[in-house]
Amino acid sequence: MEAWNFARFMGFVWLSILLLSESCLASIRSIGKIYPGFQGSQMNWVDKEGLFLSSNNSVFVFGFTTIPQDVELFLLVVVHLSSLRVVWSANIGKPVANSDMFVFDKKGKVFLQKGGSVVWSIDTGGKAASAMELQDSGNLVLLGDDNQTIWQSFSHPTDTLLWNQEFVEGMRLVSNPNPNNLSYFLEIKSGDAILFAGFKTPQPYWSMAKENRKTINKDGGVVSLASLDANSWKFYDSKKVLLWQFIISDPLDSNATWILVLGSDGIISFYNLQNGNSNPSQTKIPSDSCSTPQHCDPYYECYSDNRCQCPSGLSSRPNCSTGIVSPCGGSKGSTELISAGDGLYYFALGFVSPFSKSDLNSCKTSCLANCSCLALFFQNSTGNCFQFDRIGNFQNSDKGSSYVSYIKVLSDGGSGTNTRGSGSNQKHFPYVVIIAISTVLVILGLLYVGYRYTRKKKKLPESPQETSEEDNFLETLSETSEKSHFPSYAFKMLEEGKLRNILDWKIEIDETDSRVSTAIKVALWCLQEDMHLRPSMTKVVQMLEGLCAVPPPPISSPLSGSRFFSGFFKSTSGEGTSSGPSDCNSDAHLSAVRLSGPR
Repeated sequence: MEAWNFARFMGFVWLSILLLSESCLASIRSIGKIYPGFQGSQMNWVDKEGLFLSSNNSVFVFGFTTIPQDVELFLLVVVHLSSLRVVWSANIGKPVANSDMFVFDKKGKVFLQKGGSVVWSIDTGGKAASAMELQDSGNLVLLGDDNQTIWQSFSHPTDTLLWNQEFVEGMRLVSNPNPNNLSYFLEIKSGDAILFAGFKTPQPYWSMAKENRKTINKDGGVVSLASLDANSWKFYDSKKVLLWQFIISDPLDSNATWILVLGSDGIISFYNLQNGNSNPSQTKIPSDSCSTPQHCDPYYECYSDNRCQCPSGLSSRPNCSTGIVSPCGGSKGSTELISAGDGLYYFALGFVSPFSKSDLNSCKTSCLANCSCLALFFQNSTGNCFQFDRIGNFQNSDKGSSYVSYIKVLSDGGSGTNTRGSGSNQKHFPYVVIIAISTVLVILGLLYVGYRYTRKKKKLPESPQETSEEDNFLETLSETSEKSHFPSYAFKMLEEGKLRNILDWKIEIDETDSRVSTAIKVALWCLQEDMHLRPSMTKVVQMLEGLCAVPPPPISSPLSGSRFFSGFFKSTSGEGTSSGPSDCNSDAHLSAVRLSGPR
């Protein structure tokens, strides 16, 4: 029995050790390689910041990292460890939760799951991978049974090119989308490295062939490969003969490790990883921000000082808008072409072929007949007609432009210089003049109405009834104004000998009773604004009981509405003080409408 209990105890111990080892292994960061059967989520390596594979010398790491917009969503990425810069991403645009699994299954397939469905996988062409390796160069590699590379991240770049990473024809470097959801991409095409705006019809805005800062090592070659080497971006032909160089930094720094990043602003920047996550090099492509498609919002004019302004042709329209939402989607209303303004240039004109060769009227007629044409540029000297189905920002040319430009707008939206149909002459409509004339007419009309009313009023005799009503109204208004401040009204009635008017008419009194007159006079003594004139309570009782005579109250009391309010404001500001003796042992200035204190 004891042997059985001991066996059960040892079995429990071994099971605990096994489970503990499984848990520990799940949180250990692998070095160099991982193998089939490996799987896990961000939660398994939360104490390792979600990063589960390190290169041999810990230069780069591979694993999960959060996206900037939401810390609860994750991308599968390669990160340069010392700078914490992401240099490659697997599931761009398809982030996962912290419980979703990365799987390298026993069949040699690599994929990322989200809620049971696959959101990213590696296409190995049917070959089974025997290992995944993260190299110190930053290259993530799948190895076959013969230890040969069957897939590598260097052949599938995202927005970054690393040092010594070969960028060849057929690859595409793609930026993250900008706030207008526009992405940019770099390709080697037709023997040149070209940057494009990712519109439905891509529009080029820079090429290395037209870059005047490059160094030409050999003329006449066709570029098919580019890579970063030392302090320059080098371009080779298919035989790896050096054709061009673009110097990133001078002088040469042998310790620098340069990378190239295509930003969401459409600009290529260069970073030295040895400096950590620092600012990029001052060398940028293109050098002029206005040469990018959307440094300003679409249709705005970009100036050399990076200022954005609505062009004159659209300045009278709300928000510098054309009013066209869906060019070929059945937008309501007819369209017209308006002149965009003088001195405008467009970034794509130096890279695309003309739509046709014609005269200006034919170019405009063609654009109006084509629902996808949103703007045109016409060069008078060559007859070249350029039409575009999407528009970025315009460029302001200080030296003027050899192109005339027109923008398609809805006919019923806004105003401006316009041309309809097949290119009739431009009509400058005097809207300001119309507004000015309308204003003058309205003013003249009001003056005429006022003149007629005045003349009519003079001709009508003033009726006695109307005069009487006005007098009664003024008398009532005056009386109401006087009664609004009762102490002033009471003293006035005393002065006029009309004490009965002070009392409420509802009170039944004997007008011959002298006590009524006595009480009113005592009350008026107690309402004196000067507290020193107020009788003591003993004196008040004596006067009311008839033990002493009641002298006439001062009828020339200084109490008045203006005096009252003046005294009130002075007392609240602390300036109204009295210099005479006081029964209340205070020199504060008391208003007549406030209760007197004990005496």
